[in-house]
Amino acid sequence: MSPRHSLADRLRQPGLVVAPGCHDAIGARAIEQAGFEAVYMTGNGLSASLIGAPDIGLLTMTEMVARGRALAAAIKVPLIADADTGYGNLNNVARTVAEYEAAGVAAIHLEDQVTPKRCGAMKGLALVTPEEHAEKIRIAVAARRDPDFLIIGRSDARLPLGLDEAIARGKAYAQAGADLVLLEMLQSEEEMKRALGEIAAPLMFNYVEGRVPPLTAADFERLGFKLLSYPVASTLAYAHMMAAFARELKRTGTTRGLEPAMLDLPSYEAFLGRDTYA
Repeated sequence: MSPRHSLADRLRQPGLVVAPGCHDAIGARAIEQAGFEAVYMTGNGLSASLIGAPDIGLLTMTEMVARGRALAAAIKVPLIADADTGYGNLNNVARTVAEYEAAGVAAIHLEDQVTPKRCGAMKGLALVTPEEHAEKIRIAVAARRDPDFLIIGRSDARLPLGLDEAIARGKAYAQAGADLVLLEMLQSEEEMKRALGEIAAPLMFNYVEGRVPPLTAADFERLGFKLLSYPVASTLAYAHMMAAFARELKRTGTTRGLEPAMLDLPSYEAFLGRDTYA
């Protein structure tokens, strides 16, 4: 069974799929080896890791797809990927779907911000009309070759336009054919219950630390979500670790005190599957 088919099949079964986010293949392997059923490729983390810049729409579709191809090839579990706004007009959306699908990605989400977009947790979000984004969803669904390649309709309307508008957009994207709907930044369990009750599609949730209610995966499963991602958590952890590592190395001039927090070389080679290569 292909990862793409396995994700589509798994989401039809009871329970919640948890897909932690990462920005590189090492992170993807760590998530897979920890036993998670899927991996999420973060656009925010890719912007940070590839060009050291905030998530304000600076990466191109080809840069995102290239990293998606690398992550998908490094793991056996499904990869879910951020595809921003589809990188342009309807023709661009169709090409985005074709490229991500060819790269081995199992699912993408398309958001209803204007281009260039920005991280959904940032201030100053600007959105296209729901009609325009619903048409993007319809084009994306029509463009895929494999019906198991999942299209997730995402709305960032909650913070700038309110809950009613976010739910209305979620309904429109479900009606346009989205396999799942993602409403960013829902602010309470009550808001989540309302969205789950009113939108006729499975719902995904992005857990962004400090910006959404501090629920557990068990809580999200109890509420009825089908897919849960922690999109930027591993990138935040990596940035914190690297800053501390660099400061300590600068201060001491040695890595000796840092070794307990590092893999030794044999463990590192085992982690990367060195024995599977000639």
